[in-house]
Amino acid sequence: MVMIIALAGAALAQGGDVCLSKNGTTIVKKGTTSTCTSDSTSTALAVKDSDATAVFDSKAKAIKGSTANATTDSEATAINESTADAYGNSEATATDNCTATAQNGEVVSCP
Repeated sequence: MVMIIALAGAALAQGGDVCLSKNGTTIVKKGTTSTCTSDSTSTALAVKDSDATAVFDSKAKAIKGSTANATTDSEATAINESTADAYGNSEATATDNCTATAQNGEVVSCP
C-alpha cells in the first residue's frame, strides 16, 4: 500500500494525470485521462492515460497508457501500453506493450 501512495505522490509532484481509489473512495483524481475504481476492500491506481479496477481484496496499478484489472485476492500491474488481468488469488504483471492474464493462483508476467 505504501508503494501505491508513493507512486501517486510522485505523479502529482510531476504535475501528471493520476487517479487513486482506496476502499471504494477516490482519494486522488487529477487530470482527465486516467480512471480508477475500487470496492471497499481494494486499491486501484492509474497514472498517465491509464485505467485501473480492483475488487474483492485486490490491488491494481496501471501506468503510462495501460489497463489493470484485479479481482478476488489478486494483484495486477501494467506499465507502458500494457494490459494486466488477475483473477482468483493471482498475480499478473505486464510491461512494454504486453498482455498478461493470471487466474486461479497463477503468477504470470510478460515480456
